[in-house]
Amino acid sequence: MRSLSKKSRKIIEKSIQEYRGSNSLAELTRRGAKMMLEVGIEEEIMAFLGRDYYERRTDQEGSRSGSKPRTIKVGCGDIEIAMPKVRDAGGPFHSELLPPRVTRMDEIQDIIPLLYMNGISTRKVKKSVAKLLGKRGLSHQNIIRITEKVVEEFKQWKRRDLTELKVAYLILDGTRLAVRAGTREKEAVLVAWGFLEDGSLEPLSISLGSQESYNAWKWFLEDMVKRGLQEPILVVIDGCPGLIKAVKEVFPVSDIQRCTKHKTENVLDKVLKEDREKVKDSLRKIFYAPTYDHAKEAVELFKGKWGRKYPSAVEILTEDIELCLTYYKYPYRHWKRIRTTNVVERSFGEVKRRTKGIGRFQDEQRALAMVYWQLKELRWYGVNMTKEARAILAAIKVSKLERIAA
Repeated sequence: MRSLSKKSRKIIEKSIQEYRGSNSLAELTRRGAKMMLEVGIEEEIMAFLGRDYYERRTDQEGSRSGSKPRTIKVGCGDIEIAMPKVRDAGGPFHSELLPPRVTRMDEIQDIIPLLYMNGISTRKVKKSVAKLLGKRGLSHQNIIRITEKVVEEFKQWKRRDLTELKVAYLILDGTRLAVRAGTREKEAVLVAWGFLEDGSLEPLSISLGSQESYNAWKWFLEDMVKRGLQEPILVVIDGCPGLIKAVKEVFPVSDIQRCTKHKTENVLDKVLKEDREKVKDSLRKIFYAPTYDHAKEAVELFKGKWGRKYPSAVEILTEDIELCLTYYKYPYRHWKRIRTTNVVERSFGEVKRRTKGIGRFQDEQRALAMVYWQLKELRWYGVNMTKEARAILAAIKVSKLERIAA
C-alpha cells in the first residue's frame, strides 16, 4: 500500500471500513469494483498532474478541482464513483481506464451472448441483465444487437475453408430441434465432427434440414466438400438409410462404421423387458470382443441363444453387421471413440438441455448459432495418434489407393 498515492490509500481504508458492515456477497463485489476503479483513476490523475494528493510544486501546471459523480454499469450492478476534475492543466483529463461517455464496462458485452447461448430467451436475458446492470438495464433491441455478434460469428465459421483440415475420422449424426415460430414440427439439425490426423477433435459443420433424408445429408456432405474437405479414412454414422446412401456416394472410398450404440438400442427394442439385460450382455460380447474373429464368433453365439425367442432381434443385429465391426481394422486405442457416434450424441444432450429455456427459435440462424455455441464450448478428448496408430492409418490409406487404381 505504501507505493500508492495518499488518496488511493484513503480510498482503500474507507472501503475496508465499509466492507465490515456488509453481509451481502453482491454488495461486497460492488464495493470492491468501486474501490478498484477509484484507486485506478486516482493513480492516473496523479501521473497526469505529476504530483501526489495535497502535494504542491511551483514548476507544475494544473490542480485538482473537486469531483463529479459518475454512474458505471459493471457485472455486479450500478456503482457510483467520484470522478476527479482538474483545471489549468493545459487540457482536460481523460481516464484511459474509464474514458468519457462510457457508462458500461466492456466485459458485459460478453456476458449477454453467454446468457443467451446458454439457453436463456431474449426476454429472460433482459431481466437477468437488469439485475446485473441496475435499474436502467438494456432495451430489447440492444440485447438482440449484442447477441447478433454470436450469430455473425457462426455465419463466418459456417463458410470457412476446410482445405487444411486433415480428417481421419468423420462423425455424423442429427437431432430434432424446434426452430421456426408458428410451426409444430421440429426440424433436423445435422452435425459433423472430425478427429483430425493429429489426434485433435473439432466440429466441422452444422446445417438444418426438414428431416434426416438422403437429400439433406447429401447436400450437407457436398457443402463441406465444396469448402475443401478431403475424403476421410472412416465415416461413423447411425443406421439412417438416407445417410448411408449419401456417404457412399459422396465418399465412395471411405470405410463406414455404423454406431454400435444405435445398433444395440435397435436390437433391445425387439426384446421383452425381463430379458433386456441378458441380451445386452450378449451384445457386449460382440462389440467389446478383443478381436474381429472373436466378435464374429459372438454373433453366432447370439443367434444360437436368442434366435428362437427373438428372431426379429437377430434379424436386426445381422443386418449390416459388418459395418458395425469396421472399427476392428483400426488402431485399438481408437476403438472406444470410433465405434459409436457418442461425441455428437452427448453434444445434442447438452443442446437440448440448454434450449428448454427458449422453447422455439424465431429463425434458423439463431437455432444453428445456439448449437454452434454449445459445440464450441464443449471440451472433448481427441484420439492418441501414436506411431503405431499412424502406421496403421497409413497402411489403410495405401490399400484404398490400390483399390482405386485397380
